[in-house]
Amino acid sequence: MIESLKSAAAINATLFAMQGVEPGRDQGQADGAPLRQPEPQMSEADTLSAAIQRLISERDSYKSRAGTQEMELTRLRAVNDELRRQHEQTAALRDHYMRLATEMLTTLRHIDGTIHDLVQKAVGANGVAESVDATLMSLARRLSPKGAANDHTELRS
Repeated sequence: MIESLKSAAAINATLFAMQGVEPGRDQGQADGAPLRQPEPQMSEADTLSAAIQRLISERDSYKSRAGTQEMELTRLRAVNDELRRQHEQTAALRDHYMRLATEMLTTLRHIDGTIHDLVQKAVGANGVAESVDATLMSLARRLSPKGAANDHTELRS
């Protein structure tokens, strides 16, 4: 931006020199102050050409920077989309495991209630602590995969 202003000032000074017009008071000249004449180191065409080349160079660098930023923005959008997709998958997995844990907790509470009821029935019917152990052993056999098959064979005999 500063280089652009300097370039514009150089172009402005060159134009004044080419036209033979002196800058007015509104451009910083005080009454009685001597007028500066541009130094004829470079011709006006060379000065204008150099200023135009600087402007073109700045434009190209800005275009390049804008292109780079556009590519970075595209890359960041792709990364954001991937992260959003992974978040949705993680949320779905979390929900699945929460349902599974709830089902397991319900099943364990049901088993606990059944064991408690059986123990209460065994103690209430016989009043003997040894029957509690026998009831628990019977329940354990019924709940085990191999025990359930054995109970069915015992019932047939």
